[in-house]
Amino acid sequence: MQGKPGDFLLAHPLLEDENFERSIVLLTQWDEDGAAGLIINRLSDFTLDQALKGTWPAWKLYIGGPVRTDSLYFVHQRPDLISGGLLVGDALYFGGDFDAMQHAVRHDLIDEGEILFAAGYAGWTQGQLEGELDEGSWVLQPSGSCETWWKREDLYPLLAQNWPDELKLWVNKPEVPYWN
Repeated sequence: MQGKPGDFLLAHPLLEDENFERSIVLLTQWDEDGAAGLIINRLSDFTLDQALKGTWPAWKLYIGGPVRTDSLYFVHQRPDLISGGLLVGDALYFGGDFDAMQHAVRHDLIDEGEILFAAGYAGWTQGQLEGELDEGSWVLQPSGSCETWWKREDLYPLLAQNWPDELKLWVNKPEVPYWN
């Protein structure tokens, strides 16, 4: 089983890895070298201006994953302003010319609704993600159009509605079991 850039990985509700618990990963790569993506539903405690040097807006910053957390990654919907991005879904691009992105942000040519910033990324070596899918740690789902999922706070339970019945039982499990 293999996905493609633009697909989602949803962490199984019982996955007990603090890096990925109840996470949704937007895949940006899946090829013979491995897989990579950005967690798109975990907000950082910091905003963009707090995390970066220089003049940046106080926009949301996501925790993209546990790898290279000192680096900034982004997905956007404006290839007309930010060239060089990799198409990873329906009108969605991963990365691109950093200077062009910075210019577009600082000159209000792009707004927060058209770009998502993440510190770090999630990555898997060759065959690692396939093994994790086989053991049931993740559910692979196609992403669909951006309008249906882009920056939605309720994305995890929304996407879980499409899961097989044996998994749906676990979606409402409290994050801390003794809260039940």
